[in-house]
Amino acid sequence: MKRYYTLIIVFLMLLPGYVTAQQNHAGLIKTMFGEVNVRRGQALIPAMPEMPVIDKDVVITSNNAFAGIMFTDDTVITIGPGTEFKIDTYIFAPSDEAYYFSFYLKKGSAIYNSGKIGKLSPQSVKLATPKATIGIRGTRFIIDVN
Repeated sequence: MKRYYTLIIVFLMLLPGYVTAQQNHAGLIKTMFGEVNVRRGQALIPAMPEMPVIDKDVVITSNNAFAGIMFTDDTVITIGPGTEFKIDTYIFAPSDEAYYFSFYLKKGSAIYNSGKIGKLSPQSVKLATPKATIGIRGTRFIIDVN
């Protein structure tokens, strides 16, 4: 019986960390082909389908790869071969009416299909590249950074 209570206490102690990790969850890598990695802090992690992505993650595709990322607001971004795509800030909190999505495309190409943030708060979506920052007001576009 003591073991049972110990397990419950350990579970309850770990629960706040689990909830915090879930709150940082921006989306999932839904599809991928070829070598795709995620740089999270100093670590380079091989990507896998259904892998969560969070703020500050950089998704990197090799020269013959692509990845499709679905965010929690239903935004879909497909990144092409030889791309570095960073999620700068992602906030989707409809209960607080808080929306913000900024991302950085260092190189490569991406196709953006707007989700709920782009429809509810289009001024809250921003794309930066090495030479420009763009405020997005449309629902779909393709960008190529050489």
